[in-house]
Amino acid sequence: MSLPARPKLDRLDQKILSALFRNARITKTEMSDAVGLSATRCAERMQRLEKISIIQGYHADVDLRMVARLSFFHVHVRLFDTTPPKMKQFEQSVVPVDEIIACQAVLGSVDYVLTVVAPNTEAFQSVMDGLSSRENMKFDFTTFPVSKNIKSPHSISLLSLIEAY
Repeated sequence: MSLPARPKLDRLDQKILSALFRNARITKTEMSDAVGLSATRCAERMQRLEKISIIQGYHADVDLRMVARLSFFHVHVRLFDTTPPKMKQFEQSVVPVDEIIACQAVLGSVDYVLTVVAPNTEAFQSVMDGLSSRENMKFDFTTFPVSKNIKSPHSISLLSLIEAY
């Protein structure tokens, strides 16, 4: 599977993305200072980045463990039937389940990696049972309860990653 074509981003676009990645609530004045452009030019560039779907939204980094007392479970899923229609069916069955907060199709010995939140193992098992009973989905899964977070995506330097690749 090839990656989508990478749009051309100049250094100013990269600085804007890096600043937003660190703090999506950055003020226009702070953004202007960080990037070295007027607030109006920064806003225009942000709108362009939104239009081409590089910026896909602005989100708060909420600690679900503290707010809703939820635990995280990473789940490796292997479908018994990996024909394209069955894979699409599985993907569509995951979307409406609020407790499944992430789902990635992966290469290797499993087909998908899910991130599931639930208050306890019984509730987690109920989510998985519900998923398997939807449209008679047949799959095997391995669960990895998360004991603690070591590093989050927003702790990285986006600018360093852009420059490295």
